[in-house]
Amino acid sequence: MHAAEPTSHMQTLLQIMGVRYPENRPEEKWGFWHRRKMMRAVKKRARAEHPEAQIIVQEFSPMQPGFNAWFQQVILPDMAVVTSVTSGRMRVEHTVDEVASEMLTLANNARFAAINRDDIDGRFAAFLANPQMTTYGTSEVAEYYFEQQDFSLEHGYVGKIIGPEYPDGIAVTLPLLGEHNLRPAVVAMLAGVRMGMTRELIEKGLSQLGSLPGRMQVLRGADQTILIDDSYSSSPLTALSALQTLYSLEVPQRIVVFGNMNGLRKDTQAGHAKLGAQCSPDELDWVVTVGEMANQYLAPVARRRGCQVKECRDALMAGGFVREKLHAGGVALFKGSSGGVWLEEAIKINLHSTEDEKKLVRQSPDWIKRKNEFFSRFRG
Repeated sequence: MHAAEPTSHMQTLLQIMGVRYPENRPEEKWGFWHRRKMMRAVKKRARAEHPEAQIIVQEFSPMQPGFNAWFQQVILPDMAVVTSVTSGRMRVEHTVDEVASEMLTLANNARFAAINRDDIDGRFAAFLANPQMTTYGTSEVAEYYFEQQDFSLEHGYVGKIIGPEYPDGIAVTLPLLGEHNLRPAVVAMLAGVRMGMTRELIEKGLSQLGSLPGRMQVLRGADQTILIDDSYSSSPLTALSALQTLYSLEVPQRIVVFGNMNGLRKDTQAGHAKLGAQCSPDELDWVVTVGEMANQYLAPVARRRGCQVKECRDALMAGGFVREKLHAGGVALFKGSSGGVWLEEAIKINLHSTEDEKKLVRQSPDWIKRKNEFFSRFRG
C-alpha cells in the first residue's frame, strides 16, 4: 500500500479499497482512463465474494471541514477512534470548536466510537451524537484504561489494561516510552474486544507491540548515551507529552532538541513560546532549538526561564552540538516537525551504530536527496 497519507476523498477511498494511485502526479492529471481503471478495481473489491482483507484499519486526518461527512455516503465504519482534536493538519485556519465538530463527525457516522478521554477536552462531548461509544485512556476516568505497576527505560511499562469485559485486567508488558503512547495500546485492546477476539489473542497481540520509528523510540547513543527519537512530527500536545516523559526519567543528564512545530499558523508564536515556558533549568542541561520558529519564539522564553539554550540553523548543527555535550548515562530527546527540520539527521550523528540508521524515519533515497538539497543551503 501507499506509504504516504491520503490528502483527498478519492485518495482515501482508493487506499481503503487497497487500490494503488499515482503518487508522482497531481490528482487532476490522473486522466480519464486511469480513473476508470481505478474505479473498476474499487468495484471489483467491493463486490468480492471472498474479500482479501477481513479488517481494514484506515487513518483519517481531515484537512477541511466536511471531509469526514463525505464518508456518510461511502462507508460506515464498524469502529471509529478519535485520538485528538487539533487544527494542525487543516489547510486553512479554523477554530478548535470547528475542528472538534469535524473530528467527532467521524465518530457519529460509525457503528461504534472510542474517544481519547485524556487528550480531548470534555466540553467537546456536546458534539457527540452516537449513543454507541466509550472512552479510553491512562486514567480511571476512562472506561478502558491502563493501570501501571512498574516502569523501566529498558523494558517499558508493566501493568494491566482494564475494561468492562476484563475488570481484573489483562496483564501486559509494553516496551513503550511515554504515557501518551500507552493510550494506543489501550484502544488496541478495546478494538480486539469489539472484533470478538479471545483473551488469548488479545494478550498475544499486545505482547507484540513496540515503539515505531520517530515516535518516542529509544535508541542506543554513542559513548553509552540514550537517544529518544520522536522526530516524525511535532505539535504542542505531543511535544509537551514528550518533554514530561523526559522529566520523569531518573538519569544524570537531560538534553532536549526542539525543532519547528509546523502548521500552527496564527498560533505559531504562542505555541512555541508556551513550550519554551515548560522548559525547566532544574530538569534540563541544555535546550537546543532548530529552525527559524523555534529559534525565534521558543529559545528566548526557555532562556528567560534560566535554561542553557543553543540555537541551531539546522539538524546537522544540532546533532554535532548534542554529540559534544551529551555524556555517558545522559538522555537526549529529539522532537520536531518534518519539513525543514528533519531531526532524524541530528540523531544519526549521535547513534552508537550506523546499523540503527535503518530505524530512523524518512531514509528512502528520495527523502535523503530532498534533505541533502535542503542542508546544502547552509554549507560553505
